[in-house]
Amino acid sequence: MGVSLDISHHRRVVEAVRLRELMKNDTNICMNLSTRQRLLEAATRLFADSGYKGASVRDICNLAGANPGAVSYHFGGKRQLYRSVLRQAADGIAAMGPDSEREIPDERVFGALETLRRLHDRLQRNEAITRLLLRDLADGGTVAVEALTPPLRVASKQLTATLGHGDLPRASRQGRLLFLALAAPLFLLTAGWPVVARVLELDPDQRETLLTDMVRSALAYYGEPRPDEPG
Repeated sequence: MGVSLDISHHRRVVEAVRLRELMKNDTNICMNLSTRQRLLEAATRLFADSGYKGASVRDICNLAGANPGAVSYHFGGKRQLYRSVLRQAADGIAAMGPDSEREIPDERVFGALETLRRLHDRLQRNEAITRLLLRDLADGGTVAVEALTPPLRVASKQLTATLGHGDLPRASRQGRLLFLALAAPLFLLTAGWPVVARVLELDPDQRETLLTDMVRSALAYYGEPRPDEPG
């Protein structure tokens, strides 16, 4: 029993030290933010690292420099805080600003590439947010599904528009296939890039080329009617 208590105490001490170091070194969690925003920032980090069940309200409040009742006061509880964190993450992905234009001869490729690049950049900029959303999906949660659906629906419609088939039934059908062909690799290039880079022996600056080639290949296949499809 004594050994078990010692181990438990040691873990709590180690975690407390880790949280203090995060507060000291992470410039995103700074004391000039409001208590509510500090809680969102801290919860994003801890939910991404430990999942919903693994991140305690006490640890979130410690990291945010807030009193233990702050989560209930500002959000109504841990679950509501979790939903707020995920929706804030999805809002950041949805607020895709235009990137600098690049010379791409095929206008369809340009449109599809810009759509995916903006999503990719948003996912890549905040690695904790990406891990948070993917963790929730992997855990079978519905919050990430609700949060990601609007921005991904916009991306799907933009990809369909690049096919240039107007309102023909083929556009909707092939648009769905194009979205499926590119959505999963997009997440893989973001969250799984270290594995992809090691397996394919790629340098970091080759990710952009890989994304462009992926879009071109998908459009080459799905952008034209198949012989067995109506016009």
